[in-house]
Amino acid sequence: MDTNKKTLQSLGAPWVTARSAELFDWAPGQVLKLFHAGFPAEAAHWERENLQEAHALGVTQVRCYGEVEVEGRRGLILQKIPGKTLTAWADTNPLNFFALPRALARLHAQVHGGETQKLRDIKTIIGECLALPSMDFLSGSDKDALLSYVAQLPNGNTLLHLDFHTDNILKSKEVETVIDWATAARGAVGADLAMTYFLFTEAELFPGITRFQEILYNTARKFIYRRYFQHYLALRGLEAADVMAQIQAWYLPIIVYRLATWQATTEVARLQKKILEAVHALPSA
Repeated sequence: MDTNKKTLQSLGAPWVTARSAELFDWAPGQVLKLFHAGFPAEAAHWERENLQEAHALGVTQVRCYGEVEVEGRRGLILQKIPGKTLTAWADTNPLNFFALPRALARLHAQVHGGETQKLRDIKTIIGECLALPSMDFLSGSDKDALLSYVAQLPNGNTLLHLDFHTDNILKSKEVETVIDWATAARGAVGADLAMTYFLFTEAELFPGITRFQEILYNTARKFIYRRYFQHYLALRGLEAADVMAQIQAWYLPIIVYRLATWQATTEVARLQKKILEAVHALPSA
């Protein structure tokens, strides 16, 4: 790891601040993704591995040039890609909204065309999630039932993004590419499709919005998802019933993963209830 002499003061103000990291200008054509203090070193390592593998497979244009440390905080040096997120791009012209589903389907199909054995297996990750404090609402027998259920799900080496939505796609006239590979893994494609289903139909929207805005945004994202799903099926030559069966099979493990890794205020109680009901309905529970 590069332990360069740069300081937080010399970096200046971040131009993006997110839950896990801040983005700073670094060198011409490069940005620094600097993780917040206390961010797990292993997580930073796996984000680098994920991104490098995704780039090697040709499903993202973002390059990772290595890891650095600034005043005890770990960071990744990334290629700076010009463009707007797909969300922001849609806001520039109302007609762009109707192009979102096709773009999402095309890029997600490209991701799922990638095969890898280098990334962590989604089944292993979900098993580790069950040991986290956020899963303490489950009894030991509940966790055993979940582990048994996950074990019988199909294996796979498909590249999974696991946070695929319009804010994780950059678009310009020259570029259209998937970003933010922190959650990437390998496994059966149904796991990624189940997460996308959740993100577009059930995930927390924006805290503090009005009831009218909530209805509006929910209607919009569900429209996007329905059209995306149709285009995705067509691009990959799949049957809707088969894909929905995969989504349903992976839904329970994926909401466990979601609750373990992203404890959104409006989701916690709801997901805990859903998980408990689903686990107790399992034949082995």
